[in-house]
Amino acid sequence: SVAKLDFYKQTGDNRSGGWISDETEGDAKRPPVDVILAADIICQPSDAVAASKTIYDALKPNGVAYAVCATAEHRFGVEIFASECDARGLQVTMRNVAEMCNGELLLEEEQQMMQTAAGYVEGMELTFFEIVKS
Repeated sequence: SVAKLDFYKQTGDNRSGGWISDETEGDAKRPPVDVILAADIICQPSDAVAASKTIYDALKPNGVAYAVCATAEHRFGVEIFASECDARGLQVTMRNVAEMCNGELLLEEEQQMMQTAAGYVEGMELTFFEIVKS
């Protein structure tokens, strides 16, 4: 099922997992999940803090989150995201998306589609984060 999530409402201290959705009443928490998929979630430093708290709260122990973000050259706060996750005990692996794709971020036919995407600029690089809650 799909539920609306405001990552500024998460506490970042729920070891067993469970997160607050916008539909949750009071302190009731939604059940934790095994996998989180996220993209372009950080635009300022406070987003990096909130996203790390959300990932910690929302994942079950041994769960994994996959996030793709523009590099810090294009999005403020991305430079602290890994350290914020680390501060919560999450294990982070980072990779350049282009390196994962034989040096090409996009195929030639995909270039035009990306140029119409919100916030994409020529030469933008993306970072892939794999985040594990052990």
